[in-house]
Amino acid sequence: MKQLWDYLKVSCKIELENQLVFRSNFFVSILSVVIRVVMLLALWSALYQGKTEVDGISLATMKCYTVVSIVFELFIASKVEQSVTEKVHDGSISMMLTRPASYPATLFIENLAGTFQAVAMWVVPYLLVIWLCGLTRGVELYLGPWFWVSVAGAYLLMFFYQFFFGMIAFWTQEINGFLQARDAVMLVFSGSMVPLWFFPDWLFSAAQYLPFQAMYSTPLSIMIGKIAGPDIYAAVLIQFGWILGFGLLAQLCWRKSRRRMIVNGG
Repeated sequence: MKQLWDYLKVSCKIELENQLVFRSNFFVSILSVVIRVVMLLALWSALYQGKTEVDGISLATMKCYTVVSIVFELFIASKVEQSVTEKVHDGSISMMLTRPASYPATLFIENLAGTFQAVAMWVVPYLLVIWLCGLTRGVELYLGPWFWVSVAGAYLLMFFYQFFFGMIAFWTQEINGFLQARDAVMLVFSGSMVPLWFFPDWLFSAAQYLPFQAMYSTPLSIMIGKIAGPDIYAAVLIQFGWILGFGLLAQLCWRKSRRRMIVNGG
């Protein structure tokens, strides 16, 4: 446990140093997020023109949902697949197997360090701006314990989900094209851009059978009260069902991957 704690401190320091070294990339990233927020707010304002509510959701609530979804994306963003692919390419994956701690555990620690950096430099400042700009004014938000359980569930699901797909690199060596296609599907069915309840019934039903809605739509819908009462328990249960499923798949793939390790440069 002490080794993992020390590794977490070192990883946090590295993440912070990377942000300070590549300052231009940091500021460009801030600008891209601001542009995205402005465009989406303008879009929903245009769609709601002349209407006070759509499907029981007010314009103020929709704006809050939109901005928080972008901040939430920064929180659960993971570099697991990228990290695995890079280590397979340069051969350093073989060195990871010689460490005392297991590779999945160190990968989770690295991801956690990235999350701490994102919370300090992105999430907290953006949430403060949201509050100062009054985007939560007039919106009833549920920030009770089940919301935070759902947030933790979304974070764990994203990690296991990306770890599972990262293992594909052991077989294909390159997964960027596959990931781009998958991310396009996730953008539609996660509810991060367009809430799922605006979908046609048949498309909404299809989204319920995919893991993406458990990453974004579930915690965000709980936050604005779209999912409430006993429905919260069912939604969180589904979340943790996906976590268990991808956790087991990731562990199985990791065991099989070690037996057929082929790396470039190693």
